[in-house]
Amino acid sequence: MNHRILTTPLVFTLSAVLFSCALHAQNMPPPHPQPDSVIRIIPTGEGRDTYNLYTIGGRLVTAGEVKEKLAGYPPSAGEYSIARHNLTAARITLAGTILASTGAVFAFADNVKDAGAKSAIVNGQATIIYQHHNLAGAYILTGVAVGLLTTSIITFVTASHHSRQALRVYNHRFE
Repeated sequence: MNHRILTTPLVFTLSAVLFSCALHAQNMPPPHPQPDSVIRIIPTGEGRDTYNLYTIGGRLVTAGEVKEKLAGYPPSAGEYSIARHNLTAARITLAGTILASTGAVFAFADNVKDAGAKSAIVNGQATIIYQHHNLAGAYILTGVAVGLLTTSIITFVTASHHSRQALRVYNHRFE
């Protein structure tokens, strides 16, 4: 009987220790990065045909590999995530700009097509009347388009800043 009482806590203790060791084995620190793992950007091309090439340790890599490196390193992953979200928001607001400006063009065009002098009979006499149109919708859509365009530009610039910051944070550990 005493043998059973003593083995139960011992079994629980041993299983807790083994479980703890197994968890600790999963949290092994990553190997120390090599200084030749610095990501470098090489701008190439001229004028409107400029683009970037990326190298890691002197080896040419794709943009996808750079994204994996930035997303895989926790300190730079936060900045990279912010850059991705800002880029998505900028694209959405740019699409809104296109829709709002298209709506404004149609609103202006709809009000202008019937503009001009028309003859009519007013109080029994023939006269010329000038139609007055309400352009408030067109003006509102124009304002919305300008606001969305401004937001889109600011968000693109912010996304670019966070991308560069993610690269700086990643490369900082090699300095």
